[in-house]
Amino acid sequence: MQKLLYRIWHSPTLMTWASFTAKSLSLVLVIPLILTRLSTEEIALWYLFGTIIGLQLLADVGFSPTFSRVIAYGMGGASKSDIKDFRNIKPIIDPKQPNWKTIELICSTMRAVYLRLTGILIFLLATFGTWALVKPISVTNDLTSAWIAWVVILVVSTVSLLGNSYSSYLQGVNQIALLRRWEALTSLGSIITSVLVLLLGGRLLALVIANQIWLIINFLRNRWLCQIVEEGRFQKFSSHEFDQTVFRGVWSSAWRSGVGVFMGYGLVQLSGIFYAQVSSASEVASYLLALKLIQVITQFSQAPFYSKIPMMARLRSEGNLEKQVSVAKRGMILSYWTYIIGFIGLGILATPLLNLIGSNTAFINPLLWSLMGLSNFTHRYGAMHIQLYSTTNHIIWHIADGVSGLIYLTISLMTFKLIGIYSFPLGALCGDLGFYCWYSAKHSYQSLGVTFWSFEQSVTLIPFITMLTYFAVTLIMSTNINWM
Repeated sequence: MQKLLYRIWHSPTLMTWASFTAKSLSLVLVIPLILTRLSTEEIALWYLFGTIIGLQLLADVGFSPTFSRVIAYGMGGASKSDIKDFRNIKPIIDPKQPNWKTIELICSTMRAVYLRLTGILIFLLATFGTWALVKPISVTNDLTSAWIAWVVILVVSTVSLLGNSYSSYLQGVNQIALLRRWEALTSLGSIITSVLVLLLGGRLLALVIANQIWLIINFLRNRWLCQIVEEGRFQKFSSHEFDQTVFRGVWSSAWRSGVGVFMGYGLVQLSGIFYAQVSSASEVASYLLALKLIQVITQFSQAPFYSKIPMMARLRSEGNLEKQVSVAKRGMILSYWTYIIGFIGLGILATPLLNLIGSNTAFINPLLWSLMGLSNFTHRYGAMHIQLYSTTNHIIWHIADGVSGLIYLTISLMTFKLIGIYSFPLGALCGDLGFYCWYSAKHSYQSLGVTFWSFEQSVTLIPFITMLTYFAVTLIMSTNINWM
């Protein structure tokens, strides 16, 4: 029993699930209170704040996953000159011990990079972010409180981006279980604080302050964790030494990742900002609520696969491709089914639950929900394969997301006047099926020496048929209702 508890306590997947479970409690504790105690305009603004905060990933320019990956290479014994490309690595019988000199150079370069990125973030939020909020804030009852809330977010966002260096280090040295355990605890604290604020009559400003305080706590928490793991090596590393060799090895991957994030995740989030400029507060609130719910489901379902990325990067650096394939398959299967169960379950229960609590915001049309879910499922397929291929440190995100993003934009803009909000998930689905999925998977299969059928017959086939069936049922039901 003690051995079982130890394995659970130190399992990256289970602890990542624990973290996401804690965050997901906002679905049943915080979101119902937001939907019933804030006005429709405040609800739309709250989720718009969250959307803009989520775009901080763009200021990261893809450095966070890249630094985590190359630190994992260093843990596998790689030198700084080796970190650029692991496509043709040869298996080694005796994996090397961590190369702490390389890891130190990576971490010191990482700190210097994030100091510069912080300035970029503040500029983007202060200009584009403020512009995007002018119309939504103008329809609220308390303009002053809304703008103060935005200033608070601006200030705290600076600290949040700097904190990416700490989480990158912890993931790179495979301290994921430790990191996620603490994330679960602080997420519970954040949720409890938000519930108390809303129950005591707090409005939008109070809720924003409560949430931003916990972001500062997260920053301090990760800083402390870096100081206690691996014999406290992190705090002994040279502070901000900028190593050109390390940066060149990281930059070629990071900018490609950054372009990929913008053309993929970024464009989907920007759809919410665009919709906020042309639609009513109630329509915006419903759409942004749906985006938030899918984001929560997706994050929770990512745990089995994404928690294994540092391990898979290390296996790649050791040349152990057979083990890497086994770990990837197991993670993907669990990820797909976790997503499907959560998504379909919420699709069935969301409207009755919102009616039960007397929500000030309605749930979106079931057909729109199923289309969003199907497009997100296909994107998850491509995303997991692109993450798997990225363990080679040869990044193709800029091509995969760039081309699919252009397809997404083209289809969405061409169809928006005809089908409205449906154009966004339709464009995303066309981009995924038209390029992103097969392009990403092709590179993944080739790097691992496998074929589509040998890999996917036991992994993706049945989950995809399940999602397709759910979409077909909602389409038929929607068509029948329209004809009646």
